[in-house]
Amino acid sequence: MSDPRRILIVDDEPLARQRVSRYLKQSGRSLVVEAAATGLEAVERIREFEPDIVFLDVEMPGLSGFEVLQQFDERPFHVVFQTAYDEFALRAFEEHACDYLLKPFTPERFLESLDRALSRVADEERLRALEAAVAERDGYLRRLSVKQGGKLRIVEDKEIACFVSRDHYTCVYFDGSREAITDLSLARLVERLDPAAFKQLHRNNIVRVSEIVSLSNNRDGSMWVELTNGMKLPVSRSRRRHARELVKALAG
Repeated sequence: MSDPRRILIVDDEPLARQRVSRYLKQSGRSLVVEAAATGLEAVERIREFEPDIVFLDVEMPGLSGFEVLQQFDERPFHVVFQTAYDEFALRAFEEHACDYLLKPFTPERFLESLDRALSRVADEERLRALEAAVAERDGYLRRLSVKQGGKLRIVEDKEIACFVSRDHYTCVYFDGSREAITDLSLARLVERLDPAAFKQLHRNNIVRVSEIVSLSNNRDGSMWVELTNGMKLPVSRSRRRHARELVKALAG
């Protein structure tokens, strides 16, 4: 006998969470169900609970449903969106998402969506395509969930000075020199951050352009960039010319 599937309900409306929970109980399936009321709580529950399926609301305070997905490098779970979203996004869902439920939905429509999610493997390419389609309208990653002191919090992109890869972790420095950790790799961050605001100057770092103070050349031939928070980060040989141009543009 196979283990019961794990289901996570994410919605900021208590009645909506109760409705989905009731439909799941009525489905007769072998399920373990948990719920989250905010986007940040959803990120934490996904990491700890490791759900097979996430019924994910789109519009929530803090992190939206799309921003929840942006916090993960890999997504080994199915996503069913619950939304009263506009026509543009619905077309994107129809083309790319595992499924979507347009609120208010009937028990029959919910069970159809549940069956669809249970019968298919999570499609990473479709989710990436959906994210790209929505990013054309909503822009780049603006809020990031980070772990600090064992707790999750949200950091706005404008607070971030740099990202540094250390010992298989990506460290985030924000609000001066405060440090936290994100699960996202530098490669994934490069894809999602605004390229006009953030630049990768070395394989181990990404810096916010406006935080750059100066460049320095050491006797050993290495180059370093200094940030407003006092941090000094290396610049790779292939990016030195670009770094000089950035500093020149900032000075001008």
